Amino acid sequence: QSHPELSGLFPMTWLPKLVAAALAVFAISTNLATASSITFNQRGFVIDGTPSMLIGGSFHYPRATPQEWPGIFAEMKANGLNLVQTYVFWDVHEPAEGNYFFPDDPSDPANLVLFLKQAQEAGLYVHLRIGPYACAEWNNGGIPLWMTTEHPDTIFRTDDTFWLEKITQFVDKTLQVVSDAKLMASQSGPIIMAQIENEYGNVESSYGAAGSRYVGKVADFAINHPIGSELPWVMCQQGVIKEKGTSPPSNVISACNGYYCDNWIEDHITAFPNQPHMFTENWPGWFQKWGEAIPHRPASDVAFSVARWFAKGGSFMNYYMAFGGTSLARQVGGPNIITSYDYDVQINEYGYRAEPKFSLLTLLHQAVYDVQDTMFAGAPVASTFNGTDTCETHTYLGEADQDSCSVWLSNWGESDDCYYKDWVVPAWSVSIASGTKSGSGDCSDLKLLMSTKNSLREAEAPNTLSASDAGVEITDVELVSTVAIPTSEDSGDNVFTFDAPQEQLSMTKDKTDYLWYTSTYEAPADNKKAILEFEAGLAGGVSVMIFVNGELATIERSVSDAQGQLEDVDWATHEALTIPVVEGSNEISILSMSTGIRNYGPYIERNRVGILSNIRVDGLVLTDIVHTVGMDGETSKGVTTGASADPRSDGSLTWYKIKFAAPSQLSTPLALDMSTMGKGFALLNGHHIGRFWAVEVDDHCKACDEFEYTGSYNADNCRTGCDGLSQRYYKLSPDFLLPGDDNELLVFTEIGGDAAQVRIVKMSMEAA
Repeated sequence: QSHPELSGLFPMTWLPKLVAAALAVFAISTNLATASSITFNQRGFVIDGTPSMLIGGSFHYPRATPQEWPGIFAEMKANGLNLVQTYVFWDVHEPAEGNYFFPDDPSDPANLVLFLKQAQEAGLYVHLRIGPYACAEWNNGGIPLWMTTEHPDTIFRTDDTFWLEKITQFVDKTLQVVSDAKLMASQSGPIIMAQIENEYGNVESSYGAAGSRYVGKVADFAINHPIGSELPWVMCQQGVIKEKGTSPPSNVISACNGYYCDNWIEDHITAFPNQPHMFTENWPGWFQKWGEAIPHRPASDVAFSVARWFAKGGSFMNYYMAFGGTSLARQVGGPNIITSYDYDVQINEYGYRAEPKFSLLTLLHQAVYDVQDTMFAGAPVASTFNGTDTCETHTYLGEADQDSCSVWLSNWGESDDCYYKDWVVPAWSVSIASGTKSGSGDCSDLKLLMSTKNSLREAEAPNTLSASDAGVEITDVELVSTVAIPTSEDSGDNVFTFDAPQEQLSMTKDKTDYLWYTSTYEAPADNKKAILEFEAGLAGGVSVMIFVNGELATIERSVSDAQGQLEDVDWATHEALTIPVVEGSNEISILSMSTGIRNYGPYIERNRVGILSNIRVDGLVLTDIVHTVGMDGETSKGVTTGASADPRSDGSLTWYKIKFAAPSQLSTPLALDMSTMGKGFALLNGHHIGRFWAVEVDDHCKACDEFEYTGSYNADNCRTGCDGLSQRYYKLSPDFLLPGDDNELLVFTEIGGDAAQVRIVKMSMEAA
């Protein structure tokens, strides 16, 4: 339920002085974003007969609540964006096979139609990425788990007959929903393009001929769809360019993803001479895993990438992400990706402007719009200056009857400055100038509009997110119960016995992170220790707790990236753990815990979690394995059966209830400080707000100076936060709060923590 009286919780951030003039220009697009027709040529997209440079940003509707959406859209507009890009998440909208879920509840984050209508009202066009595979650091890549558990013989992302049947049904349904809501371009709606599949060229080679056939079939399906045929369709990271697999048909636009795509344009012209150049994912930052420090991409490098793209002929550029948000509940993939999806982008997780990234990019977008009319007539004319290949000009001369022109001055060198007339072009930067065509056809009388580095001096000062006491009264902290360790004698609707361990997802259907494996072991006399061995699946992370005779014996957790290991045939790792035993019968219970299901790579259908082999103790194979699905208390607000209300000495498997009063007036977002807790998850008034894990970061930190940064970026180039946790603060979404003192936070901790020290803080921005 939404609570309008708390609408002040999510602030409209202040408008910096720098962008006030820019907003006057951008204000024209605060009218409804409508289009009755959209076509394209090599120089770009034409909307209702008008050539249009498109600068977009990704924003995933389930990663924020509907109360937050208008404020985020407003910030995207203030940043100078004219398009929003989003995936349509298959697992969200078809949670059970054949049962589609496109809610009209205005408080439901799955309300795709409301999201798209609000985007239109904000003046944003829409690029709808229907997938149905998303990646997106989303659980299982957005493919519903029932496809794996109920149809184990299906080979995903190939021309497998059943796969094609199910994905075309989902695309049909999605297009029907948005068409019924009159959101298509031909209906004066905001959707001006769509995408089928996603980054398939990165994995196509794993599938051989079946992959190549698949590309052709899904592309033909899209462009011939009775509803979707009116739209331009896109396939990103697909085609012979940069060896990304089979090229799509020429009327499906091949697009580029990455930190930089300017060097892709020349090959794209050769392969697809009649297509516009699309940069569907420019990564302004990166996601973060548990145990990692916080990645940062310098604003000057993002701006350099964007400016180089437009300088060399690009006409569509989209930031992935513009607003990242929060992976609520169990949405996040991975494995081992943190709950925050901030992504170090220009609008941070709490809706604030991250500076100087926001204001520098706003200046850049304004410069692009200022000269866009010069860019549609033809490709830019390239030249060099200063006697070196690293100093380049790209000149747009516009139409023959135009007086205006533009020059883009690039320095892609990593050390020396370039000099053009009276201007300094620093290393790894681009300067944009407007001018007037001379009688000889040159671009002269140049006026400098912005520089991706020098304009940092005009941008807002760097800021950083800060937490402070919110003045929220914690009225009660209660230990609700501790979970009883399962035994081999247990029974119930969620208890199943097999001769050997079963793979976790086949048992849980991914409705819970937890599966117990319990059996008995007869230890010989004088044997106080034994070796417990099994193979653990990697697709959900490796995280197990071992209990012997009801007592915690050992914990095995991995926060490392398992992606490389997934190339192994069995996608598993061997565990050999020493456990205590007593003479005679021993109850051994293994708790397997997933931390998000693998979202990237080939053969998603082979994702395996939990124990994948026999369980051995000192070489003896255990049988009669009792499988207990879920964690006691998950469906009963922490009230467990056969458990104690007293704390367990090791602090494991405990439910806490924290009650607090919401302030009557809020002007800043709230978050939970979970630094005193271990690992688990939390629910606010019944809403799952995500997993928490107080894990210390590694020591791979390196600060990067905005002015001095040069060279190709990757996420390990610049990281901060090595003196703390990967994630300490967890956003409290405003839609989940109740007025008054009836707010209830239910916290489950797998191991350790002091719930009495959990704090509610307010998040604000301060000078860095």
